[in-house]
Amino acid sequence: MKRKYLHIAMYRAMDCLYDEQEQPSEELLQFVSDANPYIWEDRTTSDPAIQADFDKFMDRQNIGEEVDESTAYYAVKSFLAEQNPEFAELFADISLDEWKDLCYMVTEEESK
Repeated sequence: MKRKYLHIAMYRAMDCLYDEQEQPSEELLQFVSDANPYIWEDRTTSDPAIQADFDKFMDRQNIGEEVDESTAYYAVKSFLAEQNPEFAELFADISLDEWKDLCYMVTEEESK
């Protein structure tokens, strides 16, 4: 998958997980809101601070322009753990196969 779609996949996963929470934390609400790329001018970016943190983290992980879904899954999980351990715990509810399906869907939708 292209790295530029990775943030969208992470956002969509976390947004779904947020929706499944009976009482989501204020931190999760704020993160999902800030990470939403659909409210910004360029759909491959989000709140500039979140986007900068995400890009710096991916650079530190040596994630290039193309990344396989398995590597992306663990990189996103690590990024979320760095943001807030609760986020990584929620993300762990998504299986690797579900993540791969989501990445495929995002890539198909965003590359049109």
